[in-house]
Amino acid sequence: MQVIPTLKNGGVEIEALEIAKAIVEAGGRALIAAKPGSLVEDAIKAGIEIKDLPLDTKNPLQIAKNTRLLNELILKEKVDIVHVRSRAPGWSAYKAARALGIPFVTTYHAAYKSRSVFKMFYNSVMARGDRVIAISQFIQDHLIQKYRKYGWFDPAKIRLIQRGIDLDIFDPSTISKERLDRLRKSWGVSPSMRILLLPGRISRTKGQDLLINALSLMKHTNVMAVCIGSTQGHEAFRDNLLHYTTSLGLADRVKLLPPSPDMPSAYQLADVIVCPSLVPEGFGRVMAEAQAMKKPIVASNHGAAPEVIEDRITGWLFPPGNAQALAQALDKVLDLPQDRLKKLGEKQRTRVKLLFSNESMFAKTIAVYQELLEMKK
Repeated sequence: MQVIPTLKNGGVEIEALEIAKAIVEAGGRALIAAKPGSLVEDAIKAGIEIKDLPLDTKNPLQIAKNTRLLNELILKEKVDIVHVRSRAPGWSAYKAARALGIPFVTTYHAAYKSRSVFKMFYNSVMARGDRVIAISQFIQDHLIQKYRKYGWFDPAKIRLIQRGIDLDIFDPSTISKERLDRLRKSWGVSPSMRILLLPGRISRTKGQDLLINALSLMKHTNVMAVCIGSTQGHEAFRDNLLHYTTSLGLADRVKLLPPSPDMPSAYQLADVIVCPSLVPEGFGRVMAEAQAMKKPIVASNHGAAPEVIEDRITGWLFPPGNAQALAQALDKVLDLPQDRLKKLGEKQRTRVKLLFSNESMFAKTIAVYQELLEMKK
């Protein structure tokens, strides 16, 4: 049973759904305990059982109640392994699993901030698994650096399993001209404009303002920045971005759009994918997806980016927060001839197939489950 706050359309939730599908395909029974969301229908179609629990809370009283609810659910459904991917429901699941002697797995998705003793303790549940899955070498190093001084933490529990993507979905050969034409029309972008695509929620940490600044510094002017992502909870920042865009005279060259239901086509339509995150990414799924689509990518050089992108071989890395360096990198990529871009694309997709496929992630994760089940026997 995997435990997450809500089953909505997000990176953590999608990975939980993908792993659950892999378990079903391998002949197992997969449950997801969460508050239902937009992915419920997909889960049910795949044979995954959804258990509706109020796990999308940080309220200490509800977390305590959720421990009892999960305890009852584990016993009722005869759960063999509990796997958590988020901190608040993680505490409920941790206490329930420990009380029942059930193997407990965590996936550590991000380098969580810990500016106080309380926050350090709150985050620590994600390092308390019988096995702790690190989604990148960056996260594995972070885990060891943060928790090695604590007696309860054993680095030998860590398993490095980098995030995977579906190479059948993210395949440029499957994208028709009609799909691209429909998407370009829905975005309202002229065929004469080249597109810089920044996928990700509209948030200060994702660097939309940095991209807009870089756009104002570029020598290329027939370029439009398209930022696609949810603004929920960040409406004030979205409004600030719009004001900033207008102040730079770029109102007709920047679009803030909702998430795309057809991300493969979004990548294919773009000339360059941009990941200017201001905080280190735990993995950076967009970076892998863009390379699978054989698209040039420019990203901030921190977090897991140097693992996912080989600088100047399968993409370009620039100093985080440096708008001038980002502008120069984007101009350089837009100047590349088609034959160079084609060779780049082949290297990118080959690398993703080798290192970041869903099949590899599924096999390694199921191996962790099997390892724990054998130990329990």
